Amino acid sequence: MKNFFQSSGTISIATLIMAIALCYFHIPVSYGQQLRPLSQTNQERVERLEELVNYHLNQNDISSALSSMNQISYIYWENGRPDQAIQSFERTARYYEQINDLENLHTIYSLIGLIHLDLEDISGANRAFARQLDVRRRIGDQQGITSALVDLAQVKSLMAEHREAIGLLEEALELALRLNYETILPHIYNQLSNGYMSINNVRQGEEYRRKYNDIREHLARQGMRGQYEESTIQSQVEARLSQEDAERSREQIKINQLIFQLEQDSIKRIVQEREDSLELAQLRAESQMREIERIEQERELAQAEIERQRAVQNFQQLIIYSTAGGLILVLLLALIAYRGYKAKQKVNKQLEIKNQQIQLAQDKLQKAFIKIEDQNYRITQSISYAREIQRALFPPQITLNSYIPESFIFFQPVDIVSGDFYWFREMGNPQTAPLREIENGEQPQVVKPEENGGFLPIKGDKFIISAVDCTGHGVPGAFMSMIGYNLLDSITTTGTSHPDRILEKLNKGVRRTLKQEDGNNQDGMDISLCVINKKNRTVEFAGANNPVIYIQKNKLNVIKGDRLAIGGTQKKTIERKYTPHIIKVDQPTWFYILTDGYTDQFGGDLGRKFLLKNFKELVLSIHEKPMQEQRQILEERFMAWKGQEDQIDDVLVIGFKLG
Repeated sequence: MKNFFQSSGTISIATLIMAIALCYFHIPVSYGQQLRPLSQTNQERVERLEELVNYHLNQNDISSALSSMNQISYIYWENGRPDQAIQSFERTARYYEQINDLENLHTIYSLIGLIHLDLEDISGANRAFARQLDVRRRIGDQQGITSALVDLAQVKSLMAEHREAIGLLEEALELALRLNYETILPHIYNQLSNGYMSINNVRQGEEYRRKYNDIREHLARQGMRGQYEESTIQSQVEARLSQEDAERSREQIKINQLIFQLEQDSIKRIVQEREDSLELAQLRAESQMREIERIEQERELAQAEIERQRAVQNFQQLIIYSTAGGLILVLLLALIAYRGYKAKQKVNKQLEIKNQQIQLAQDKLQKAFIKIEDQNYRITQSISYAREIQRALFPPQITLNSYIPESFIFFQPVDIVSGDFYWFREMGNPQTAPLREIENGEQPQVVKPEENGGFLPIKGDKFIISAVDCTGHGVPGAFMSMIGYNLLDSITTTGTSHPDRILEKLNKGVRRTLKQEDGNNQDGMDISLCVINKKNRTVEFAGANNPVIYIQKNKLNVIKGDRLAIGGTQKKTIERKYTPHIIKVDQPTWFYILTDGYTDQFGGDLGRKFLLKNFKELVLSIHEKPMQEQRQILEERFMAWKGQEDQIDDVLVIGFKLG
């Protein structure tokens, strides 16, 4: 078999591939797809050859094992099982690779590629011919490499990978011209012409079609010059070949008979060795089984005798124990009955005492419940009244629209009263008019919108607005909110209108009011405070832990407040400095100030915080909508996020547009 493979040389299979490709495109079901089982005779041949393969491999005779493997592959291929033939040839290829027999290895891959084409498995053929090309390169056979490139290019064309096919053909053309390998040039030119036509490069396609016709005419003329010389010796060569073929056939028959006899002898020897081993093992197993059965019988007899003696002893003991046990049982029953009677009397007396104690406890609990219910009602009434006081202190939310028409307040306390509060007021010009506080319910003196370019329609020079988050919520937070509200009114009434100075004075006021320098009180507040300067068309900002968000030209900006709370014991010194920031409003600008109740709310599918990042994305997406619609969207989004979760803190968001 090895000699057979070596005789194949470097013959190109391009013509055969083209024929198979034509079958692939014009025949609905190929021969390779009609798989059928092996006959009984062929199956027995395969099994005998497999035994020879194993025998030779055990003897480390890989060459003989490969001969049997190749015979198995051809049996599968010639008898309608190309799928099994591929697997068998793949196994053969591994062993040729192991012994570095590259000549036979490239032939094996060529056969595997042909079988894949017969099965219409173009992808498998592509892999096989690519391996063949790799082996050809390792051998270094230039003509063989050229043929392998042409074969692989033909498969690439069948896969519609025309550019890869052209690349392979260009390399093959360069080698063929350098080697003067003329017989393969028509195949290369023809495939290059078809390839360039497939990618719509008509000029190149026609150029290679012209070269294809020229080389065919050239090869035809060479064939005519040698025709007479060949005809004069044709008969002698044919006769000689016929004699040699006949002699070779007779020798081949003898060789085949010898090989078959050797195979039969090897198989008989292997079978006989296995039968002898099996017979010896069977005899040993039967002997061991008989010995085991004898020992088991003796063990069972001894065990039966032990069980009989044990049963007699148990019966005797049972009679003795039954008599004694009966007497003891009677005594125990009598004792148990007496003790049960006494215990029942004792338990009944204890239950009676317990019932009296439970009744007394229930009476006390009922009185306590009534008292707690009454106290709860009074506390609720007090807190509700405190809410009315807090509402009276804070201006109505709609009042802000009188100062800044495009504005909103989203305010949602977690309890009846709130620790968050909003505060705003108009400031006059100290050089032209005295400062005064704005009374609750008083409407500001609004100028016409067209005055000052509609920037801020108020008479005063400045307008201050803030969102404040006091420590805690509910009643404690409400007390802090009232302190903060009054302090802001007091500070601004004295003429202070710069945001950093307002926060510094607010810090001192809170610490002084709550006596934090001497006591243990740690309450305080976080705040975002904006001062709108109508004349300069600016917004000054200062913050204590809380930011301001503003949007210009669809770009969102955030200014974080200083990490210094108002009040509390964050720093023992009463002096705290806050950073002022100035925002130029020379174009439409949207501002948002808020406490942390909105961003810290738990909810969503995973029960996580809403976070400032999501809040910024939300306001950026809705900032061009009307302000009241923005407020509605913020409320709906908050309620949807919260879902079934409890609200954890007061919520306050203020938005306004300037410019």
